[in-house]
Amino acid sequence: MTANNSDKKFSAIAAVLNYAGIESGHYHYGLFPDFSQVTVENLGLAQQGLVERLADELTGQLERATRNQSPMRVALVGPSAASLVERLGVLLSIESAAGIECGEVDLLAGVDDEYFNAIILEGSYRSIDQMKLLLAARSALKAEGTLIVFAEFLDDDREIRHSLLPNISSFKQLSTRLGFNLQAETNISLSARASIKTFNELARAYAASDRGCNKEMAEALPALIDELDEADHELSSGRRSLMLYSLRFAGFTNELTESEYARAEYGDKSSFQPADVAELFERSFGQPFDAAVWHWKYELGNGHCVVARAQKEGDLVAHYGGAPRKISYFGTSTLAIQPCDVMVMPEERTRYGRGSLFFKVAATFLEREIGNTVDHLLGFGFPNKKTMRLAIRLGLYEKTDDFIELRLPLHQPNAAAGMTESSITFEEFSEENAEHRECLEDLWSEMREGFEKGIVGERDWRYIEYRYLQHPHRTRYRLLYLRGLDGEIKALVVLKRSGEAWLLMDIVCAASRVAALLAELNIALAEESVRLGEQIGELLFWITKGWLELVELPNSTVHDLGIEIPCNSWNPGPSAELLYGKWWLTAGDMDFQ
Repeated sequence: MTANNSDKKFSAIAAVLNYAGIESGHYHYGLFPDFSQVTVENLGLAQQGLVERLADELTGQLERATRNQSPMRVALVGPSAASLVERLGVLLSIESAAGIECGEVDLLAGVDDEYFNAIILEGSYRSIDQMKLLLAARSALKAEGTLIVFAEFLDDDREIRHSLLPNISSFKQLSTRLGFNLQAETNISLSARASIKTFNELARAYAASDRGCNKEMAEALPALIDELDEADHELSSGRRSLMLYSLRFAGFTNELTESEYARAEYGDKSSFQPADVAELFERSFGQPFDAAVWHWKYELGNGHCVVARAQKEGDLVAHYGGAPRKISYFGTSTLAIQPCDVMVMPEERTRYGRGSLFFKVAATFLEREIGNTVDHLLGFGFPNKKTMRLAIRLGLYEKTDDFIELRLPLHQPNAAAGMTESSITFEEFSEENAEHRECLEDLWSEMREGFEKGIVGERDWRYIEYRYLQHPHRTRYRLLYLRGLDGEIKALVVLKRSGEAWLLMDIVCAASRVAALLAELNIALAEESVRLGEQIGELLFWITKGWLELVELPNSTVHDLGIEIPCNSWNPGPSAELLYGKWWLTAGDMDFQ
């Protein structure tokens, strides 16, 4: 939701409550102790009851502060923060030096470390914001400080349906990873539903009144009621829950937590500059860092990542990245992401369990990016077998296929052997040619239809342009149309030299034509090799094993590349059994250098 829309929503809530004579400033649901007393008149009392409950959560912190004769400082974060001040102010008046600060999440990032005894976070935040939110709270809390979170979460995320809300499991896992201990949790979804019912009655009455018919309210109220109706539907079905969590931050003094990288500071792409990752890249992969490729992947390609520093303000010691990809998932368009640039500094690779930095950045990335309810339904990648075994043991991945190499010797036409000259000609693909771009769209449409029982990354003009033509090293790729003798363009192929062979990066054509066109391409490349005097002996095609029958030719040989295709098993999503053998992946999906 944009800031402007959010302001309109809160204005509409305040207007409706004022219309009913209920104290303004409370934008949250109420807490109803008696559900036989759910009335419009009691909504304000229920909201005040929730404030009392939040105040009660701070009792232990207040007692400790009193015993230690130290100031009690509380941060209130959320749209109703101002309404909590009066109640908490009375509670904290025992401490003459007590302080209360209100504001949004960014307030926490601007205070000194270890400043607050307690923080109350009110409001439902996006799944992608959890990391920033909890890190900011951790930094601002004193050791043994209390974090109270009052928000909506996804309780049932088995359905493939996008939501901005985080699921409960990812919230708990991330908070534990960051050093918080869950002290108490309360489900107050019934009170939330009662609040929605009574508020909606008020909102409809207000909309029908003279005061509610102005232009601003006519726009804001229907959207607000729709949002609340959706919340009520999800609360009633069990998909969503309104939760009150109380967590304790232990601090950084425990020896065990020190060994578990408890001080590790996490961030996303906005938390560092590309140059900051260069040393980590070079020491992890043993090759020079290419800033142009990084820019292409993470800026032009809108890549995502989670990074870790061993401690705040330290150098980057771990990175787990991902390249988004539009896909056709059994005929339905959706998004996937390909994990890449998985790096941990050699000296930090001393642990391989759930206390390791690899696990922490990987699990955080998967929770944020992959699953039934987040931005990318699927993850796929090409880890080596050592990494794959580790990730499976940690519960992060499961296997869905093997990556294999099909080798086709380049054969010259030989009439005696029953071989004829190639029936296709090469035509260099031109991005300036509108007909070429349109033809590519038609080829992709045919290909997509042929993979309705599988999963295939989109290969339309926009993707081909980004993947090959905008690549910093685009000259290594050769894009060719295969045109038949009848003048029909039958396929787009992308080739790359690999020693004394051509590696087929991509082919875009109807699935039923792939094998025949491979044979034609093989002959045409052999003819070209002779004509140009080149010493090229093979055509190589990397493919997922599940589709081998579609492409295998009599004169081909198959070789294992030692690469397995994983899927996410950490965050709820489609099962490995469903995905097994369904991905159509080629070298172009893998080679991002």
